[in-house]
Amino acid sequence: MKRILRAAFVAVILVCFFMFLKTTDVGASLRLIGQLGFYSAFIPLITFLAGMAGAWGWKYCIGSAAKPSLMRLFMIRQTGNTVTMFNPSGAIAGELFNARMLVGDDMEGRDAYQSVLLMHGLMILSQLVLFIVVLVRYMFFHPDGWSSGMRLTVSICLPALLLSVAGLALLLLGKRKETEGVKKRHKVITLIDGMRFLLAAHIRIHPARTATAFLLFSAQWVLGSLELFFILNFLHHPVDVWDSLFLDTLIIILKSSAAFIPGQLGVEELANKFTLRLLGIPSSGLWLPVSILRRVRQLFWSGMSLLFYIQLKNGRKSGEKQMSTGDVARES
Repeated sequence: MKRILRAAFVAVILVCFFMFLKTTDVGASLRLIGQLGFYSAFIPLITFLAGMAGAWGWKYCIGSAAKPSLMRLFMIRQTGNTVTMFNPSGAIAGELFNARMLVGDDMEGRDAYQSVLLMHGLMILSQLVLFIVVLVRYMFFHPDGWSSGMRLTVSICLPALLLSVAGLALLLLGKRKETEGVKKRHKVITLIDGMRFLLAAHIRIHPARTATAFLLFSAQWVLGSLELFFILNFLHHPVDVWDSLFLDTLIIILKSSAAFIPGQLGVEELANKFTLRLLGIPSSGLWLPVSILRRVRQLFWSGMSLLFYIQLKNGRKSGEKQMSTGDVARES
């Protein structure tokens, strides 16, 4: 049964990937890459650095003594991100993949799932905090240059973000209350509350590690936003780092609302068009080359993820073979 489910899972991802590939204008992508020339190398480079920062942050979320290497965590996480993008269940499938890969590396199941949940929670928290910082900066330093759309966005987003950060912090750090009646009625709630208690305990035991992970995830978001910074500047529409961070964060939030669509087909293009217009960047057709270049980056890392998956599987098999050989040698 597990093999059938695994085969179905892989089949769904492959079908969604080919749909994504079919809707990508490869010819236009190659022309844009040719137009940028050497500068196109900045896009995969900056996303690699962002991914490494995220993997490093994940390393600080692992409480177990059995920690994979930084490069292995990067490969697992990058492959998990590809699963997230092309699976209709979104982040759930990607994070389950990440946790199961850690379990396959001889890590206790509880430690593996706890690290993935903590990583995901800190990533969301760091992104929301960064977005609040960006909006506050616009509020105090660029109030006159705001469009009516920007004013409406800030007036809606800022209170919602502050409430979200407070709620997430309370969820991660709040003390556990024993309620026997709820335990008997709702096993799922009890399970979630138990995991939240483990996360809170981990944060209290390792505050420095948690703070370091938070800073590394923040660095990941900042580095990731530089992709838009370079693309827009290469296309002769100069923006600063704050603008690119605002655009990238808002695009990610908009895409998250349609995570059930494999590859976010059409969603990212609309998000790019909306956010560029919201920031008042002139050029009605700019969103198209921006979208194409970001699709090229996604295709590149999707292909790399396939190679990573093969490498991860081969590495696990060789490790199991070495363990079995060692067991035979000890028995003899």
